[in-house]
Amino acid sequence: MLKIILYLSISFSTLVGFSQITYPIDTLEIGGKSVVFFANKSWEYLELSNKKLLFSSETFANAQKKYKWKDKWDTLSPNMKGNDLMAMKDTVSIPLLDSVHSKFVMPHAGIITSTYKQRGRRFHYGTDVDVTTGDTLKSCFDGVVRYAEHSTGGYGKLIVIRHYNGLETYYAHLDKLMVKSNQEVKAGDVIGLGGNTGRSTGSHLHFEMRYFGNALNPQKVIDFANEKLISDTLEMHNNLFHYKAPYVYHPPAKRLASSSGKKYHKIRSGDSLFALALRNKTTVKAICRLNGISASKVLRIGENIRIK
Repeated sequence: MLKIILYLSISFSTLVGFSQITYPIDTLEIGGKSVVFFANKSWEYLELSNKKLLFSSETFANAQKKYKWKDKWDTLSPNMKGNDLMAMKDTVSIPLLDSVHSKFVMPHAGIITSTYKQRGRRFHYGTDVDVTTGDTLKSCFDGVVRYAEHSTGGYGKLIVIRHYNGLETYYAHLDKLMVKSNQEVKAGDVIGLGGNTGRSTGSHLHFEMRYFGNALNPQKVIDFANEKLISDTLEMHNNLFHYKAPYVYHPPAKRLASSSGKKYHKIRSGDSLFALALRNKTTVKAICRLNGISASKVLRIGENIRIK
């Protein structure tokens, strides 16, 4: 009986085509394989479904249709262009976890060294986390690897994972890739080793979150300090994509210097002891010693700190 049902379902799925498939409502194990069931009563094997954008939210599926966002399962390029989420006029609730994909794992527990922000003439689209070359990095949600290559851009060795709510996570500057395109992964699976490849000035994980190619601040989704999600649901609206708004470049303030050879720096937004040490070829310990402070000191915008 099961074989007959499956045969009829295959015929139905072939007739209606993938364009008629809406959001998934359940996943079951049948004959040792995962089968995804959709709201329009169609189904397909997970290995076929996971190559397309699967939404757990009917609301978001409707938003995709309304704003005509286009998706492509591209294993040769990490970039997805042509969709402007700044054009959204509604708030769309995106479930980050559901009954089928119910686990979140930190990609790496480390100190944040740079945040999602404008940096000079460039926008920094993710959150940088300090790693030692060779540290294991993990997938933070269940999903399927869309891209796993040495990128020709500044990412270096990069992994992009598509998750079952449409979210994509980027893991860049890796030393080693341990997964391949189209490979299914679970939250907590080791996907690669941290490194310093691409446009990078030291070993770290550059971590991004994107929807339809539009980056959003990972710290709006993840509480990095406590290693957990801020909420199981992401309220997505156009303000999350403010980096697309026009930006006027302001040259950075000049560092203060003295005739004694001492070197000072006026703290700006986004500065950290680690970043200052890296830029000035010194150490956090040395800066702390010169200023009589601890490594945990909160830097205040406008204060002068001695670098050398």
